[in-house]
Amino acid sequence: MRGILLFLTLLFLLPLVQSSLTSQAQALLHWKSTLQTQQPLWSWNLHVHPCNWTGITCRITNKRRQVITKIYLSNKGLVGKLDALDFFSLPSIRNFNLSDNKLSGVIPPSICLFPKLTYLDLSHNVLSGLIPSSIGNLTNIKVLQLDHNNLSGMIPPEIGKLTHLMDLELTANYLSGEIPTNLGNLTNLVVMHLGGNNLFGPIPPEIGKLTYLTGLKLPKNYLSGEIPTNLGNLTNLVVMYLWGNNLSGPIPPQIGKLEHLKLLILYANYLSGQIPTSLVNLTNLVDIYLWGNNLSGLVPHEMGKLTQLRYLELEKNFLSGEIPTSLWNLTNLITLNLWGNNLFGPIASEIGKLRNLNDLQLAKNFLSGEIPTNLENLTNLDNLALEDNNLSGSIPPEIGRLTYVMYLDLSNNFFSGEISITLGNLSNVGLVNLSSNSISGVIPTELGRLKSLIELDLSSNKFTGNVPKELGMLQALQSLDISSNSLTSVPEELGNCVNLQSLNISNNWLTGEIPSHFGNLVNLLYLLDLSSNFLTGEIPTTIAHLIMLEYFNISHNNLTGQIPSSLGDMLSLSTMDLSYNQLEGPVPDIKIFHKAPKQWFIHNTNLCGTIQGFPSCNGFVKDENGSTRHPMVKLVAILTCCAALLTSILLSLLYLVYSKKRKAKPNTIDNPSRGEFFSVWNFDGRDAYQEIIRATENFDEKYYIGSGGHARVYKAILAPDNLTVAVKKIQLASCETARDVEEFHKEICTITGIRHRNIAKIFGYCSSPQNKFLVYKYYEKRDLHNILHSEEAKELDWAKRKVILRDVACALSYLHHDCYPPIVHRDVTSRNILLDSKFIACISDFGTAKFLKPESSNWSMLAGTCGYIAPELAYTMRMTEKCDVYSFGVIILELLMGKHPGDMINLSASDIDEVVLQDILDQRIEPPTGRIIFEILKMIQIAYSCLENNPSLRPTMQEVVNGI
Repeated sequence: MRGILLFLTLLFLLPLVQSSLTSQAQALLHWKSTLQTQQPLWSWNLHVHPCNWTGITCRITNKRRQVITKIYLSNKGLVGKLDALDFFSLPSIRNFNLSDNKLSGVIPPSICLFPKLTYLDLSHNVLSGLIPSSIGNLTNIKVLQLDHNNLSGMIPPEIGKLTHLMDLELTANYLSGEIPTNLGNLTNLVVMHLGGNNLFGPIPPEIGKLTYLTGLKLPKNYLSGEIPTNLGNLTNLVVMYLWGNNLSGPIPPQIGKLEHLKLLILYANYLSGQIPTSLVNLTNLVDIYLWGNNLSGLVPHEMGKLTQLRYLELEKNFLSGEIPTSLWNLTNLITLNLWGNNLFGPIASEIGKLRNLNDLQLAKNFLSGEIPTNLENLTNLDNLALEDNNLSGSIPPEIGRLTYVMYLDLSNNFFSGEISITLGNLSNVGLVNLSSNSISGVIPTELGRLKSLIELDLSSNKFTGNVPKELGMLQALQSLDISSNSLTSVPEELGNCVNLQSLNISNNWLTGEIPSHFGNLVNLLYLLDLSSNFLTGEIPTTIAHLIMLEYFNISHNNLTGQIPSSLGDMLSLSTMDLSYNQLEGPVPDIKIFHKAPKQWFIHNTNLCGTIQGFPSCNGFVKDENGSTRHPMVKLVAILTCCAALLTSILLSLLYLVYSKKRKAKPNTIDNPSRGEFFSVWNFDGRDAYQEIIRATENFDEKYYIGSGGHARVYKAILAPDNLTVAVKKIQLASCETARDVEEFHKEICTITGIRHRNIAKIFGYCSSPQNKFLVYKYYEKRDLHNILHSEEAKELDWAKRKVILRDVACALSYLHHDCYPPIVHRDVTSRNILLDSKFIACISDFGTAKFLKPESSNWSMLAGTCGYIAPELAYTMRMTEKCDVYSFGVIILELLMGKHPGDMINLSASDIDEVVLQDILDQRIEPPTGRIIFEILKMIQIAYSCLENNPSLRPTMQEVVNGI
């Protein structure tokens, strides 16, 4: 009987339950129908009970009605808008979470029709527009999270009505105006995060009323004025982030009342005065970041009582006096950074107590005395920066026991004596800079054991003897500067440093000839400087192998002979200095010398040629023994040779004509015919064409390796040399006209004239009615996009990624500034950046490239790849080189993050700090440390300068290259 009654009761209640859900379900289904991505909501259909839908939670009310109370759809990839959702039909919603999606549009004012709402999270979307003032009607709300969107306008003062609010998060938007004073009414507030906006004006003193506050984060705004003294009333505060503003005046001593404070982050402001001694009361402090202000006076001795401190960063201020000995009691310190102040006196031996220290930066002060030997106790140290001080004595051999050190900079001091061989024990070190000291003796051979070394700078010292051959074992070395010493010879083994990109041995006592093995350093990118030595002999032709070199200086030596014409193969050279030698003969007629200044050649013996101010080479001729002959003798010899050569050519032509008449015409559907263009290498284009057809079996799918735009790419191995090439086959348009063919030919001829080490090498092309294709060098690593989306990304460490960015920047700079007319690529994407086996980057795919004629307006059809296109093209269609600059900004972020930056493009460099940095960088490789962090922050600044919405505010690619 009881079971029957229960069944009848449920049967009676079921219609009520169903009817109460009908309108709610219909409202949600209607909203789902407007979304571009519906797959995540596959369970939302009439065949499934609404309470079982994805992200939906229901409850039964006191009136035995079932209602939806919670919608939780975080990180579902939803794309669409909120204004299609009927909030009126969902009056029982208490928890509404749509965070981490791609919702756009505005926040509908009708959201206030959630009268019972206590939790609203719309963070990490692309919502725009104003925060509706009606939000002040959500009087039950406790959590309001709208951070990381594109919201603009002022913070509505109506938020001050939400007296139950405990968590207010509006970080990373475009909110402007002043912080409303009536936020002081939110007396239950625990967290206030308003950072990363455009807020200005003072910090309202009313915030001092929020005594429950544990987290106050207002960084990266334009807040000004002084820090209110009544913030000292926030005695529950654990975190205070006010960095990156325009705050001025002193740090109020009342902050010393915040006894629960753990993080005090005030860096990058204009705070002045002394560091208040009241900070000694904050015994729970873990991090103090006060760097980048105008603080002066002494470092308070009382700081030594803050024994919980892990990070103490006071750099870039005007602090003076000695480093207080009490700091050596902070045995939990991980980072001690005091560089860029006016500190003086010795480094106390008690520094050896800081056994947990990872990062010690005392550079750019006036510290004196010797480095204490018990620095060896800091066995966890990975960054030791003591440069630009007045330190003296010898470099203690005990430093060789700091085996975790990755960055060692002792430059610009007064160190003397010899380098201890113990430095060879620093197996993890990536940078060693001992330049601008008075170190003497020989360079220790033990430095050849530093297998991780990337940069070695021993310049401006008193080293003597030979450069040790063991340095040739440093396979990771990219920069070597041993200039301004008294070194006498360079070993042949230095040519084994195959990753070397910069080599400076100038201003030494080198004698003999320029080592021919320097031609092995084919990865030299930036600098080869052998100037101001005593080198003799001729310029070796092997130097021409350095085709990527940008700066070459062999001035102020005793070099003789002629300037080799093979230097014309060094296509990337921008500066060459051959002055102050004994060179003679004609200056070669090569591209780099066409606009070369006279200063490159002055003070040589008998140079002639087209260089302005030089005599013509017609006035004299020298034979092999160096004796001068009359020019008429030379003329007779030339005419005789020409006659013989002409006879030989005529005979050859007659033979070819006779042979072709006898040769049968090939029977193939792809046989080239009238109106076709061929240019493949320097031999018969038709033969090369037939070889490509054969090697790809007429473009069979098994040779297909990729596609892009209107082309498919095939891999071909060509006989007889087994040369591997990439053949890019253009998809022919059905309505192609003769003018289309002519334009293709004209454009491709210009592109084949481009010669730069970071532009994909093109061997030739074919244009015929049957086929139209380009023949490129084959790049083993394929494209950057492919690598970033594969396991190979782990091979790209931060140093390689920086070099790739510089490669791409140099290529774009060449197109924009060294070509006439300038070339704009128009489709700079990670798919169009190719990498060879050594990860050297080249730009490819000029299918959309255009030549910018100065007299034209450069209006064009929209071209490029979505996600890389500059915003101005959407409304002006005006193509300039600044469009490529914008795309390059996207590439920087993509390479650092390991994926396309997406919404990160809409942020700014000021939105990125070191804490956020660790979250957004590619997690597949080791996180950056020490100096690398600053390099990456610099890259991010360059990226966002390239991503400026206003093209005129973007840098040129020349400026970008100089900044990288």
